[in-house]
Amino acid sequence: MSTYTIAREHVERALETAKRGGIADEDVLHALLVATVERYKLACGIEKTNAALDFQIRNLSDDEDYAFMRP
Repeated sequence: MSTYTIAREHVERALETAKRGGIADEDVLHALLVATVERYKLACGIEKTNAALDFQIRNLSDDEDYAFMRP
């Protein structure tokens, strides 16, 4: 099982839980993003967090598959 599979499963579970509680997908996804960035910053530091976020932001178009670059 890959790290991305684990993360995607948790996102889906959070969305299912939120739906049962009447919380919009957009709201729970935003909360997950904020919580993940907070945790990532604690684990990896500001520079690595900034680099990861910058990469994701610059590649939002889905035109390229960068899965091969993921650790």
